Amino acid sequence: MTPHNKVARLLASPRLLYWLLPGIILLSAAGTLIPQGETPAWYAGRFGGWAGLLTLCRLDDIYHSGLFTFLLGLLGLNLALCTWDRQIHFRVRPDVLMTHLGILTILAGGMVTGVAGRRGSLPLNVGQTKDAVEGRPGFTLPFSVKLEDFNIDFYGSGRHRLTVTGRAGGWRETAEVEAGAEAALRGGAVRVKALDFYPDFIIDQAGPATRSQMPNNPALRLEISDSQGAEKHWAFARFPGFHADPKSRYEVAYELAPGRIKQFRSEVAILENGWVAARRDIAVNKPLRWKGYTLYQAGYDPENPGFSSLLVNRDPGVPVVYAGFLLLCVGLLWTFLRGMRRRS
Repeated sequence: MTPHNKVARLLASPRLLYWLLPGIILLSAAGTLIPQGETPAWYAGRFGGWAGLLTLCRLDDIYHSGLFTFLLGLLGLNLALCTWDRQIHFRVRPDVLMTHLGILTILAGGMVTGVAGRRGSLPLNVGQTKDAVEGRPGFTLPFSVKLEDFNIDFYGSGRHRLTVTGRAGGWRETAEVEAGAEAALRGGAVRVKALDFYPDFIIDQAGPATRSQMPNNPALRLEISDSQGAEKHWAFARFPGFHADPKSRYEVAYELAPGRIKQFRSEVAILENGWVAARRDIAVNKPLRWKGYTLYQAGYDPENPGFSSLLVNRDPGVPVVYAGFLLLCVGLLWTFLRGMRRRS
């Protein structure tokens, strides 16, 4: 038997499948256990000295590696040759042939993704415009993305805990109050009302304001009233005693337990040739799709309320994979119905 015939028999042998499947399964399991597409700094912080080996072996981007694509291609070739061999010698039933074609189409979609797919991160600050996506390898978008605004929505404003001390009577009492609501102290003799809540307090030209909805510098504007009248107070969670009036009848300590984060939202503009082609909101579970690319809301920086990290993904193999699953389902259903007819 010539070497050419030996190679042909090996490629068309079902035994080759038993060698390929464990390798593909192991790589797929590694791709599930090891986060894919992160930055080198992230891998260094997570895996330490092993980070360089992970990068060298392409375990940080398994599904786009040459080895994974080669194994998928070899598996597809083996399945195609086995199907052809059975078609010639054993006259494969059309339902089985369609099932095999479905599997081949799914594998082809995976190869298309491995060769032509793109994935990376797009970090942006408010007002910044970019078209260069970071990754391994990085790539350039056929359009630019400008971050116009970034917001974080919370479930409520959190729990505001106030400890009020009466300077005259030497008493101290703690109560929780909601923004815009009122709490009664000393059996109702003293009432504390939260007039305004500023999650990220700043002073601008118009006066007190909030820079963002992140609780970076929480502040409450209060009104404390008793039989002697009402007086205004400022309470700062991170700076106790700031803006306190030594002549006031009360001292106030403030603690904030922030509400749970509900949603991240990036307001972006898509620019083409310097012109705004579209404006969209990108949120968790609400991606933006534009010219074959999908932009997802990926993260934010608690210390920088104007920063948003977007995940950019291009996966041209998805329609091919869907077509393969359709063929596979039709083939399996056909086989099932054929078996039912034989039993009846």
